Amino acid sequence: MSSKNLEIMDEANEFYRAAILANRTVKRLQQEGLPADEAKLLVVAVINAEESLIMKPRHSFNETRVTERLQQLPEMPWRNG
Repeated sequence: MSSKNLEIMDEANEFYRAAILANRTVKRLQQEGLPADEAKLLVVAVINAEESLIMKPRHSFNETRVTERLQQLPEMPWRNG
């Protein structure tokens, strides 16, 4: 397999892991008492923030950053800084 194909697979795996974590985060927030719609909106806020960053030059998808932000929900201290 070519290095380009491996790179594409690595990127796909990052997005796949982030999607799984997003789903788990929605479930966690619901278990903590948040309505499903509110939990989903919070996860979408994390995704939108990451999308905004990767649209800027020299920024790429950062699985660690997304993971940390999802784990912080329902708090969003990263929005203030």
